[in-house]
Amino acid sequence: MPVTEKTYPDWVQAYRVRGTTIKKKGDSYYLYKRTSKRVPGKKYPQPVDTYIGVITPDGIIEGKKKLSLTDIEVWEYGYSKAVRDLCPDSWKKPLGGDWEDVLRLIILKWSPTSYLGREAGEKTERDFRYQFPAQMASLRRRIFKEHGVDLKDLEMLKTLYLVVLGKESALSKISPGQKMLIDRLGLEMEM
Repeated sequence: MPVTEKTYPDWVQAYRVRGTTIKKKGDSYYLYKRTSKRVPGKKYPQPVDTYIGVITPDGIIEGKKKLSLTDIEVWEYGYSKAVRDLCPDSWKKPLGGDWEDVLRLIILKWSPTSYLGREAGEKTERDFRYQFPAQMASLRRRIFKEHGVDLKDLEMLKTLYLVVLGKESALSKISPGQKMLIDRLGLEMEM
């Protein structure tokens, strides 16, 4: 192994083999596979490090790189999903092919942090000739008529969140009260 100015504890030093590098951040040691690639305009190949895992006295914990808090997105999910699932066909039919876009815009009015807002570049109210306050009132009445639930009752689901961590996503924990409402309405809160 090449000579280095840095000295590591024995349990870290054991992982210093050819083709790897170790980086210390705080009190943690991270193991990387080190390769190189040619870069046009550079005289020598440039190093490329690929994360392997964190080194502990018990061994390597693979793939457990810390996420930056700026990589986390949190969106309202439960209320939006419930309204979307409970939307009656009798409300959709008069809108024809526009019903999904109109419903999305209505849900975003009722829940501005809805996961449906992740879709950028979608249509706005100006793209339609519908009177949105009338469509909202109609939707509210029809959901109550068909399912016996007022939208105010669904508001407890606004604290059921979609948490997005890079390419991974998960739902927040469902409270017992939320579970009772979800079960009563026959909804599924899976992604």
